[in-house]
Amino acid sequence: MKLKLLNTNKQLSFYVMKNAKLSSVPVLADAVPAGFPSPAEDYLDIDLNLHDYLVRNPASTFCVRISGDSMASDNIKNGDVMVVDRALDPTNNSIVLAILNGEFTIKRIKKRADELYLIPDNEQYQPMKITKDVDFQVWGVVTFIIHKAI
Repeated sequence: MKLKLLNTNKQLSFYVMKNAKLSSVPVLADAVPAGFPSPAEDYLDIDLNLHDYLVRNPASTFCVRISGDSMASDNIKNGDVMVVDRALDPTNNSIVLAILNGEFTIKRIKKRADELYLIPDNEQYQPMKITKDVDFQVWGVVTFIIHKAI
């Protein structure tokens, strides 16, 4: 996947995905079990277009490279690339790119009764209650997290 840098600040780097290299990735015909091994098929069935798979709303989708470890327990690592869709409405438990008091942050959104919180997935950080005194805006919903397996 080719990423084109759009903008950067001290916390995040924003990218767009170039779809020229995202098409025609071979995919096995059957799902591969993560439990007991099974005999592999000796042929590939279809091609997977990664752009079509990762991007639901092209005009409102971009990538962000994360820095920091506030989402480490959710296996979101420093340097990971996140696909963010601004056209989606956040739901309870969504991971969102938000602006909190003028700073970008990636957190899980939680609604409890009539209260709204941004929840980090790292015990070293505290949840943030969103009140009327807080400058807060959801910039987009994280739809995919891309990181190296090793």
